[in-house]
Amino acid sequence: MTLVAFSTVDRSALRWLRTQDTPAGFSLLAGEQEVGTVAFVRSAGSLAVARSAERAWTLKRAGFLAPGIVVRLENGLETVAHLSAHLRRHDISMQGGLSYSLRRSGHLPPAWKVSGDRGEEVLHIEPVAEGRHLRAGAVVVSSRPEAPEMLLLNLIAWYFIVLTWFEDEALETLTPYEGPDPPVRADGAR
Repeated sequence: MTLVAFSTVDRSALRWLRTQDTPAGFSLLAGEQEVGTVAFVRSAGSLAVARSAERAWTLKRAGFLAPGIVVRLENGLETVAHLSAHLRRHDISMQGGLSYSLRRSGHLPPAWKVSGDRGEEVLHIEPVAEGRHLRAGAVVVSSRPEAPEMLLLNLIAWYFIVLTWFEDEALETLTPYEGPDPPVRADGAR
């Protein structure tokens, strides 16, 4: 599918759809028009390529003690955006001095919001699962939808949500299943 310019589509009904399982790949759709993609390069690792009609970026997790995400133009060395991961709030700094915060806004359903520097919500994203696997996500662009950084913000936020989801899935598989509790006898013993 050919990518369509983000500025030309109806942004009132954006959604993410998983288009590839291994390695994972997702498309950002406006109706039936594809406006962006995020595709992991390998099944293991955090390197991904995000594409729009105009350009492509690489996204990669970086740091251990100060974890974050580095966003660069594809085949470039210059950082165009950086997400600093914190416990409850994650800061997104973009080239040109723009800053946003990404945080969970709900657990059931698992929702995320991106807010501007004055606290106004600019994106609201709700991941959709099929079993434990991430399959899709609904996006609401709340304000300033014409802002040129809105597509890149969406790509960065979705990439971070996917990484977080995959880490949660991996941890879930490490939790042993103990099975149901044994029946209690009439004397109270098990």
